[in-house]
Amino acid sequence: MKAGKILLAALATCAALATNRITVAHDSPEHEVEELTERIMFEGESADLLLQRAIEYNVLGKTNEAVKDLERALHFEPRSAIIQRELSRTYFVAGKTNEALDTASRALRYAEEGPEHASILMVRSDILRARKDFQKALDDADKAIHEHPDPCEWYLARSQLQQQLGLKKERIQGLEAGVKETGSGLLEGELLDALIDGGKAEKALAKIEAELKDARLQSTWLLRRAKVRLAMKMKEEAKSDLEAALKELNDRLGKGAPPLALVDRGQVYELLGNKEEAKKDYESARDKGIQDEWLRERIKVVKGEDKKDDKKKSGEKKEEPKAEDKKEDATDNKTDGGDPK
Repeated sequence: MKAGKILLAALATCAALATNRITVAHDSPEHEVEELTERIMFEGESADLLLQRAIEYNVLGKTNEAVKDLERALHFEPRSAIIQRELSRTYFVAGKTNEALDTASRALRYAEEGPEHASILMVRSDILRARKDFQKALDDADKAIHEHPDPCEWYLARSQLQQQLGLKKERIQGLEAGVKETGSGLLEGELLDALIDGGKAEKALAKIEAELKDARLQSTWLLRRAKVRLAMKMKEEAKSDLEAALKELNDRLGKGAPPLALVDRGQVYELLGNKEEAKKDYESARDKGIQDEWLRERIKVVKGEDKKDDKKKSGEKKEEPKAEDKKEDATDNKTDGGDPK
């Protein structure tokens, strides 16, 4: 599923935690904040303690407090790539994309090549993607995977960018490399979607049919087969798959299924032409913690905001003269003695 940003944030947090402290498994973020605040009061501020508390604030969704701690931490260690990476990510969550981009770019200058440098490249890639600078975002993702090819979520993020740019062949090849490198079942599912999008529906169908025979939960595979059948102009068969997937998802969501099931059901509704229900599920998934660029894009599509953005861009390129301007032009023509043409 398209959860690159969430997993990347988790990776960054885990790396910082592993570097800077040993945690007690049962301690809650609230308890950690209290404990760290007491330590800061008695021991004084340090980059390490402020970074740790900022991470806990981010877990709690207290972005403003996290920004303050991270900015303060930089006073102690202005060349710390880890602090700047976390600050960049936090700025991004807060909607401060300019600050996030500048901070990520600065962090790259201080990071050693390898996992640390690569993780910052992926943070910057997410920021660039949100700014619709898809090619630069893809360049960063390519570099990150070249430096550190282990995290499967990076291949997912790159796949989404390649899809956005219409690079169908490259998307398939990149995912095949990712599956070979990581063995991730998540990437195998994405690869099937890439094959469908890349005009290789029949190749995808064979793998989907095999999975459907053994899968206990079939809704995700039914959704994929429906996409294949739609690509093959088999509309009635696709509708049948979508309705079967919807029934299973309704049953699962009634029993407390994870938010990703909401995303699947949103896709089912969207393919069935029920955009209002699709919007509800996508927004519910977002509210339950799936903060992902792909999901934001789907919400805009089902709300029709993508078309408004296109019109806005077209209007910015070529604005229609205002009524006042037309009137002034006509007056000028009369004054000059010219005949408007």
